[in-house]
Amino acid sequence: MSNMLAVDRSPDVLTVAALNAWIKQRVESDPRLRRVSVVGELSNFKKHTSGHMYFTLKDEQSRIRGIMFAGRNRFLKFMPKDGMRVICTGSIGVFERDGQYQLYVDDMQPDGVGALYIAYTQLRQKLEAEGLFASERKRPLPAFPRRIGVVTSPTGAVIRDICTTLARRFPMTQVILAPALVQGPEAAETIVASLTRLAQLRASGVPIDVVIVGRGGGSLEELWPFNDERVARTIAAYPVPVISAVGHETDFTICDFVADVRAATPTAAAELAAPKASDLRQQLAEWAERSKTALGWSLQQQRTRLVTLQSSQALRDPLKPLEYRKQSVDYLETQVQRLIHVPLRQAQARVSKAVERLYRIDLAARIEQARSKISAFEQSASTQMHRRVDRLNHALERTIAQLDALSPLRVLSRGYSVVFEADSERVVGSVKAVRPGQRVQIQFADGRAKARIESGEEPEDDGEQLRLDL
Repeated sequence: MSNMLAVDRSPDVLTVAALNAWIKQRVESDPRLRRVSVVGELSNFKKHTSGHMYFTLKDEQSRIRGIMFAGRNRFLKFMPKDGMRVICTGSIGVFERDGQYQLYVDDMQPDGVGALYIAYTQLRQKLEAEGLFASERKRPLPAFPRRIGVVTSPTGAVIRDICTTLARRFPMTQVILAPALVQGPEAAETIVASLTRLAQLRASGVPIDVVIVGRGGGSLEELWPFNDERVARTIAAYPVPVISAVGHETDFTICDFVADVRAATPTAAAELAAPKASDLRQQLAEWAERSKTALGWSLQQQRTRLVTLQSSQALRDPLKPLEYRKQSVDYLETQVQRLIHVPLRQAQARVSKAVERLYRIDLAARIEQARSKISAFEQSASTQMHRRVDRLNHALERTIAQLDALSPLRVLSRGYSVVFEADSERVVGSVKAVRPGQRVQIQFADGRAKARIESGEEPEDDGEQLRLDL
């Protein structure tokens, strides 16, 4: 038999679990607590690895614990943070284990600032911190695009405005439309898909030089696909420059910040993407005029040079300087001959006198003596003669070298030629002095050739030159 005494418990005494269950039933059955909206400041915010969000909602006088399950918070447009003032809508329930009532949140909105704007600000700060907005990442637009890809709605006014503007400014550019939704929950995915298709088309060999992503104006909700992080990262990593033309001039999206160029409107995007053909024609006309002026100045210089050459004595009578030099050579040759023969004649005269004297003196002794003198004289005369001849040869070689340097034939050997009339030795100095069918002679370095004039015009007439048929 047990020695413990059994104590009868009153039926009004409840266990903790029973009490909490009763309170839970009473609280959750109150219709006023099934749908309640509470405003307060977030604190102790934590997002669990399961995806659930735990936090405390407080004001100046009190606080309540809150929970937002993963199935609900995945639809949030922003990331809640401590210190953020929000409006939470949900129901009041009791967590039986801890005996604590809390707010089970179904929806959360920032108080005073829209959720979309909060999400926009948070994503903008995130991407800017990663350097996706840095100016050094921006690429210049091509000067003369061959093909321009356009990501927009195929039925909106944007594609019509872009095509009309490009047809007016730069009609040789081809437009490739990649259709995409520009509004609604599925728009961001289609924009990414269209950008990807254009990139794949370019990788297959189709030259796409620049891409325009755009749509017309609208509210923040309507422009929201262009604030999507997937769209932003696709544009930031795109292989060609991207122009963002989303909304009106006062509208700014994340797409505008990551793109290489932001245009105020789709029409402005088309104007930025392609040059104006009329401006190009005007610039080409200016360049042509400058080239014409430069060419005229160059031709005038060449005419002046030609006149100078025509007045040159060497070109007017190229053989005359050569005749002067030939005369000098003849004179030098005469001098050389005279200097060689005079000593010989003098030596012969002395020999003759010596022979006459031999008959009057001791022949044998005088002959021997004369032979010695003759031998010495011959040696001396030969030495002097060779020295003199060497000096004259050197002088002759220098003179010949000077004549060769001044010879017009040397000029002709470098590829120049002189044109003479066929029946005279007159030099033809200008294309104006000949006519088609006229026969001429051309003096080259190694001889002459006969030719006939085929055609000829003045040099300034489109640059056509004289044509000769040899």
